[in-house]
Amino acid sequence: MPLPPLAPEMQAVMERLMAEDGVQPDPTLLLPAEGRAKAEAANRRWNGPAPAMARELIVEPPGGRRAFVFVPPSDTGREAILYIHGGGWAFCSAATHEGAARRLALATGAPVITFDYRLAPEHPYPAGLDDCLSLWAEREHVLSGRRWSVSGDSAGANLALALMIRLKGRDLPHCGLLFYGVFDADFESPSYRQVAEGPGLTRGKMQRYWDFYAPEDQRLSDPCLTPARASDEILAALPPLYLNAAEVDPLRSDSEALAARLHALGRKDPFDTVPGVVHGFMQMSIWLPQAEAAFDRAGEAFRTMT
Repeated sequence: MPLPPLAPEMQAVMERLMAEDGVQPDPTLLLPAEGRAKAEAANRRWNGPAPAMARELIVEPPGGRRAFVFVPPSDTGREAILYIHGGGWAFCSAATHEGAARRLALATGAPVITFDYRLAPEHPYPAGLDDCLSLWAEREHVLSGRRWSVSGDSAGANLALALMIRLKGRDLPHCGLLFYGVFDADFESPSYRQVAEGPGLTRGKMQRYWDFYAPEDQRLSDPCLTPARASDEILAALPPLYLNAAEVDPLRSDSEALAARLHALGRKDPFDTVPGVVHGFMQMSIWLPQAEAAFDRAGEAFRTMT
């Protein structure tokens, strides 16, 4: 199966990255601290220029997990979104995804709250998920009187969906916005075969991320790890979801499989595949018009669900 062509705008971004950075070492092959430093430097570039907010807060609820709150000018006072950053469960932070959080706030008209969770391999599953659940339980200490939803990208989308599954129908988010998520661990899926060597994310990197995060014998049996394999009962009980996928991404089939399972249950969760872009493309809004369009689409879906 041939590799899908990159959109001209995406190709221009990839060429610009190569011109500015050259060939960079794979962070999954470095010591964790060194890999994280490189991931932080590579991803913080996407934050600026920062979209202006009406208010920005730093809140530390009783559990001690600091939350960063971005309140857009169009805030209605009714909604809030907990945003869980990606990075293979091992890299990145609230700081690397600040630009994405601000753009999501503008697109949805709702405050977006980000935070740092414990990272693998030092803190494997379920440490990061437990941190997400802890902040979810304390969300009224962060921003009170709101109807809360959840969102995330890549591994953050996995954690967002795992949070909904772990809550088991109690205290659920109102809805979920899930961007190019990790929902399965099938390295022979159509997209893993098609986009095995990138550009961008590769099959080898994803295999190492999984090795950092969870043992192989647990992955396919735990719906919080591979929600695309969850039971019909679990999937049917989820709140309304919006999903998207990047066409040129080893993880594309994860979202396709999850969307197919949801639709087979008669659910109407919208799902978009964005053509010609790579994994993580929504981080690249300052250079990539498809990223801005994807945030706009997520905002439309959010308003429909709320």
